[in-house]
Amino acid sequence: MALSELQQHLQSRGILVADGGIGTYLMASGTDMRALPLMPVAAPEAVFQLHLDYLNRGAQVIETHTFEANASKLGSLGLVEDVYTLNRRAAQIARHARDTHGSPSFIVGALGPLAVGVDAAVGPGITYRDAVQIYRESVQGLVAGGVDGFIIETMSDRQTVRAAVEAVREESPLPIIVTFAFSPAGETLYGLTPEDAMNFAAELPGGPPFLVGANCGSGPAPLLDAVIRMAPIAKHHGIALAAYPNAGEPSRRGGHIQYPASPEYVGTIAPALRAAGAVIIGGCCGTTPEHIAAVARSLADLRVWSMPHWDPMVPESHPMVEPSLATAQRGVRALFENRFVVSVELDPPRGVTVSRLLEAARTVYNEGVDVVNIGDSPMARVRLSALATARLIEEQIPLQTILHFTTRDRNLMGIQSDLLGAHALGLRNVLCLTGDPPGLGDYAHATAVYDLDSIGLVKVLEGFNQGHDALGQAIGTSTHFDIGVGMNPNAADLDHEIDRSLRKLEAGAQFIMLQPIYDPVILYEFLEKARLPAHIPVMLGVMPLVSYRQALYLHNEVPGINIPTPILEQLASHIDGETLGADLAIELIDALSHVVAGVYLVPSYNRISSLLPIIQHIRRLRPVSGSNSPPFDG
Repeated sequence: MALSELQQHLQSRGILVADGGIGTYLMASGTDMRALPLMPVAAPEAVFQLHLDYLNRGAQVIETHTFEANASKLGSLGLVEDVYTLNRRAAQIARHARDTHGSPSFIVGALGPLAVGVDAAVGPGITYRDAVQIYRESVQGLVAGGVDGFIIETMSDRQTVRAAVEAVREESPLPIIVTFAFSPAGETLYGLTPEDAMNFAAELPGGPPFLVGANCGSGPAPLLDAVIRMAPIAKHHGIALAAYPNAGEPSRRGGHIQYPASPEYVGTIAPALRAAGAVIIGGCCGTTPEHIAAVARSLADLRVWSMPHWDPMVPESHPMVEPSLATAQRGVRALFENRFVVSVELDPPRGVTVSRLLEAARTVYNEGVDVVNIGDSPMARVRLSALATARLIEEQIPLQTILHFTTRDRNLMGIQSDLLGAHALGLRNVLCLTGDPPGLGDYAHATAVYDLDSIGLVKVLEGFNQGHDALGQAIGTSTHFDIGVGMNPNAADLDHEIDRSLRKLEAGAQFIMLQPIYDPVILYEFLEKARLPAHIPVMLGVMPLVSYRQALYLHNEVPGINIPTPILEQLASHIDGETLGADLAIELIDALSHVVAGVYLVPSYNRISSLLPIIQHIRRLRPVSGSNSPPFDG
């Protein structure tokens, strides 16, 4: 069986700091003990904040607030609640805290004792099969909530442990931690010694749990003694240990429960627990985020130590290599610093076959193109996802991409989700567009969303770069997007276009891509009137014409494109429209290259052959030494 992420991490790193007390901390903050089990549904924000506090103090493993979230315990307290939903919600809250914090960490679903014994010889109890079913209901909710493993904790008897382990294994292959609670005399409530507990766990049906250990008890020192007694048997069976000491024997002072062990004292016990074989060390009743911070500090300088046993048949895992900061921040703006940037616009295919597109990208790369920009279902016609297309290109060809991203097709949640996904996939350049209305394309009945326009999209990306989402909530780590916007020098209402353009720059836009033009005067007039900041790179859009019929179509039916009458007349009287179109494009670039930082070339019908003479001309006049690798054929 493949190792879980939690197992892989311990194999490569050797030790993890866990969180501390949850119930005792919430009660110390004013929560009534009877209300405690229902906090995930009654007061989720308080649980979320506690999880986040532990993560901020160094915890790498957090438990769900589900210690009493089983039908037996809830019933004994007179509480009625959907057990599945309660456990699922608790796991989701823990995941939300982890996602907000952003660092690698793990969530274990907590399963505590039942209210009565299992197959008890005396006193009230339930049958073993009923106990398994009670635990299964909790486990199902935890699995649905997305836990990384389970901790069956504060255990005292064999049958309860056996039932809980069976319930987990019936529902999930995730790793299991089992911890027992020992008294100062070194026994559980049902008389198990540390040696008894370890031998029992090692012989469980289906094999021993992932980790076995001790939690709670009477304080750090007695728990350390129990772990030391368990260690030789654990080593014999190849089982690593887990340790969650509490903060000592509680006492009541002034109506409040207090625990005597200070954070510093608990921190001093942690290295000894680790030396005894504990690979997960946290805290239990009475411990707080300050206690866990002390544990994390005391373990920080210890040498990485390997787990005592791993199945030799399992392939060795390799930790993921994080990208360097320079790689993480790579974007198109850096290219403008040392070259005249050339991009080619490529539209994704109508279907799922991308071989032709990739071949086109390879060809333009070998000709010296620096970047390709990927249309997002242009003209409101359905095509392969621009995000997926950009990723496929960057995976196979050493080219950056500029992802066209329209707000037309996504609500605010979808916009943010897709953009975060793009960043996680390594895409750094985004051109912010509102998008053509669906009525222009094949799906006239489709509904446009437009929660945002392009200005709002720029603000979202700028917020991500500052580390928060559209609501101001932290996303854990700042992104490194290069934010582009489109501008149209051909606009009928030029004042309105310039006003929107400047608002895009105020919102955080970092480079500009101009709609294709065919008359240099249009650009000069636009730049003179707009007074764009000198530090913002501007890319000129150039769409070489290939025929008179195409020119008429663009002029009359494509919004934002105007073709001067003299050019239409030349094409009408010229047999080889493609050659003339390339010549006209070269003349335009030569006339304007001193006022722009680059060009993006738009091929007609996605055929790049007409662009090659233009690219070659630009690179003859503006070579870039060492800009590209040798020709790419892979």
